[in-house]
Amino acid sequence: MYHHVNTAGSFITVGMRNFERQMAFLKEHGYRTINTADLEDILTGRAAAKNTVMITFDDGWADNWLYAYPILRKYGLKAVFFAVTSWVHDGGIRHPGTAIPSHKECKAKVAGGLAKEVAMSWDELREMEAGGLIDVQSHTHTHKKIDEGGVYEDLSQSKGLIEARLGKKCQALCWPWGIYNVNYIDSALRAGFRLLFTTELGTNTYKSDPLKIKRVAIGDIGVMKFRKKLFIHSDDGLSRLYLKVFK
Repeated sequence: MYHHVNTAGSFITVGMRNFERQMAFLKEHGYRTINTADLEDILTGRAAAKNTVMITFDDGWADNWLYAYPILRKYGLKAVFFAVTSWVHDGGIRHPGTAIPSHKECKAKVAGGLAKEVAMSWDELREMEAGGLIDVQSHTHTHKKIDEGGVYEDLSQSKGLIEARLGKKCQALCWPWGIYNVNYIDSALRAGFRLLFTTELGTNTYKSDPLKIKRVAIGDIGVMKFRKKLFIHSDDGLSRLYLKVFK
């Protein structure tokens, strides 16, 4: 689980140098990166999960296009971008050299109605989808704590926009802040989602619940720590034991 890749790292941002080293490690050690359709094949028994990892990005920040995507493309790695659709805009395509501020500043821009300056555009998302590596899915429409009565409408709007603007199937949803309950899940299912992503730590196997998919936050770490996380969470039993002791 990632949010930002930028020129400098922070608590929620991975610096470009560390991110490239992490991605190079995956490529060099033969990891298979997957999208949501691949994951559904694993969860339904149509494909094996060995040496498989899913790279996910939350929110849809512009630095995903400017800094993360070129590295993913360099190593031929798939990733899933969960976009907040009310932030996506028609501002065209940014070119290398465009500066993107810190996470704190990005949040302030969004709160001030200036999401266009820090979030990806439909053209950028469309170009990445066309390249075959990036799978754009939903992170809700508003990224707000919604009253349960409005969840279905929010999710339906987000799903509809992605399908209409990108000409693709939107089947996966990532809950903002990892907040959800039984009623939220019911609304997501009624809206047509089949895969629901959480912020709960752990490993997914072919037996995992597709409505409660776990993830592991990576952060601005070097290759040795990255390798350790991959080793621990590549085995469900080891992952459970580790989290029981150190969570």
